[in-house]
Amino acid sequence: MRTTLDEIKAVLHAGFDSRLKQELITKEDFANSIQVLQTKLDEGLNRMEELRTRTDDILPDFCPSGSPNGIYQIKLRDLEPFKAPCATSPPGYTVIQRRIDGSENFNRTWEEYKTGFGNVRREFFIGLEKLHRMTEARPHELFIKLRKDNGSTSYAHYDNFAIGSEEESYQLKNIGEYSGEAGDSLRESEHQKFSTLDRDNDNLSNFNCASKNGACWLNGKYFKDGKGRNGIHWISWQHYDWSMSLTFVEMMIRPKSL
Repeated sequence: MRTTLDEIKAVLHAGFDSRLKQELITKEDFANSIQVLQTKLDEGLNRMEELRTRTDDILPDFCPSGSPNGIYQIKLRDLEPFKAPCATSPPGYTVIQRRIDGSENFNRTWEEYKTGFGNVRREFFIGLEKLHRMTEARPHELFIKLRKDNGSTSYAHYDNFAIGSEEESYQLKNIGEYSGEAGDSLRESEHQKFSTLDRDNDNLSNFNCASKNGACWLNGKYFKDGKGRNGIHWISWQHYDWSMSLTFVEMMIRPKSL
């Protein structure tokens, strides 16, 4: 029996329609699979965010007292968790600034001092916004370790350290009572606003002290031989010799309730 041309066309169309239908089904299945995977991925991301939030909620907002020296995660209000060195000598202190070898540039911009910079295991500055949040939440005390190029060491302690907000130009609002061996050289900075190379907030009308000496609080240029007029000074301990520069500084704070 001969097959007509119309019959051949009908068979071809039927086969084509079948393949097209199968292809459409395959694409629909694939799209559904993608949607299922996307849903599972979204659920997984939501669970991870919930776990991260729960973890953040249990992170301390200061260094744990009695724990060994090391780098710890700290969480402050409205800020992402960050790493900070915690010290045991004296115990319970959070290191906020360290100068040891000149490996870090401390002549930086306002924004860099606001957020912090450097290597928390070596030279670094924790950040003004963090300091404001920490000292705003509860009263803190400040402990400063100092060393000269000849190896001699000293310290200064202040019992009520507080930093203002950015709107207040991170003013050193209070330092409290002094005790220690190095002398009360931070007193002249009390109630002063913070200055950086691009933000002049000092009391000098025609000069920005931060333009040559770095920002406030022992952030001058590092001199490995301990000699330099624009260096790191604790002038009362250096007998007011501005040609000398400290070779080690560590600033630490802790809540007064500890």
